[in-house]
Amino acid sequence: MEAKTYLDRIFDFGWTFGPKLLAALAIFLVGWWVIRRLTRGFDHFLRARKVDAGLRPFFTSLSDTGLKVMLVFMVASTIGLETTSFIAIFSAIAFSVGLALQGSLGNFASGVLILLFKPFKVGDVITTSGLTGKVTEIQIFSTILYTPSGKKIIIPNGKMTEGPIQNIVDGHDVQAAAVLLVDSGTDLEKLRVAIQQAGESCPHMLPGKIPELKILGISRDDMKIEVSAWTSGEFYDDTVVSLYEALKKSFVEAGIELAKERRRENF
Repeated sequence: MEAKTYLDRIFDFGWTFGPKLLAALAIFLVGWWVIRRLTRGFDHFLRARKVDAGLRPFFTSLSDTGLKVMLVFMVASTIGLETTSFIAIFSAIAFSVGLALQGSLGNFASGVLILLFKPFKVGDVITTSGLTGKVTEIQIFSTILYTPSGKKIIIPNGKMTEGPIQNIVDGHDVQAAAVLLVDSGTDLEKLRVAIQQAGESCPHMLPGKIPELKILGISRDDMKIEVSAWTSGEFYDDTVVSLYEALKKSFVEAGIELAKERRRENF
């Protein structure tokens, strides 16, 4: 008699919840299949729109996760479970994670903006936050630069978007500048000839463009000058180095003296 009671309960449970479980299973299987197709279609859409390769996996994964969370809520609702409590718990967890990862989320948002609006790209030489280097990789949370001396610099993307960025685009013409202090009595014509000769000896200087001379300041003892030579962005660092070397040799040959450091005498 007791066994019959258990069987009746099992039968009643199956009769009551069986159709719901079958419907939930069907929704889960069909929904999972549809989500996979939608995710693939969304990935193809992003590729067709030529969205950056660094952003495609993130957007695809985000849409896939969001659709699967919706599917779980639909299955739970079909079975008869109360979804309000699930939503409240999920919201509380998301809020707590957001507070804990506030800095990382800021870097992440900045990374998305960099990849979307492309203020610079891999291969560009940039100066930001007082650091100069060639961009070798743009990640979601940080940007990696390499300096001419081979140092690897990892800058959080939040720092990249906080201040101005000086971008030397690879393949575009740019001026490489050398700043020097020469004796205030230096003849300007003699100085221009020496600068032109120095520019001609620079290996990466663009042909047909004469180096420019700018006088930035004059004092009793010295004259501050800037010598600019046009080059391609990919050779910017090499041109700066070779320009200083060429100016040194040309000034020695022309008899142009660099300003000497004057020390104050203590009386």
